[in-house]
Amino acid sequence: MIVLVGASASGKTELAKILYHHYGYNKCITTTTRPMRENEVQDVDYHFLAIDAFKNLMERDAFYEVTEYSNRFYGIQKKDVNENGVVIVDPSGANALVEQASDVYIVFVEASEDLRIKRMMVRGDSQEQIQKRIQGDRSVFQLKHFKRIDLHIYNEQVELIELAKWVHEHYQNRTK
Repeated sequence: MIVLVGASASGKTELAKILYHHYGYNKCITTTTRPMRENEVQDVDYHFLAIDAFKNLMERDAFYEVTEYSNRFYGIQKKDVNENGVVIVDPSGANALVEQASDVYIVFVEASEDLRIKRMMVRGDSQEQIQKRIQGDRSVFQLKHFKRIDLHIYNEQVELIELAKWVHEHYQNRTK
């Protein structure tokens, strides 16, 4: 399973979409208590749950990992992880998968802060949301927080289709 990790607007979601559509990977849908954004679909983009429902799943040990980010819960349900999948998580999620799941390939997607701010503005995030995300990401997405990174890519000047090809090829060749 390919595990994509990166700060807000680093390009990990768009990279994942290319991996699904061009290389046949399956989306491992994560679960969250955050509200749906415009154009998101329940059980396609995330499993959107109320806090009580999320906590009930936590009590039943349904998650590999749960994290809180911007006062919202995010988790990786065990039922949603699959071998030919792609999942997007934060460093603690990546570490939990390294420890608990088999055959995970950690890809750290990085982009400059300036470019990430521009991308967030284009997608319609408020200045307050952008500043909050940037501040939070500065502390969360540091290399020292990872137990392992198998591939570190920079989403700056290379087209996403090329980055996806690179991720796919590295993932396929990891055991050769």
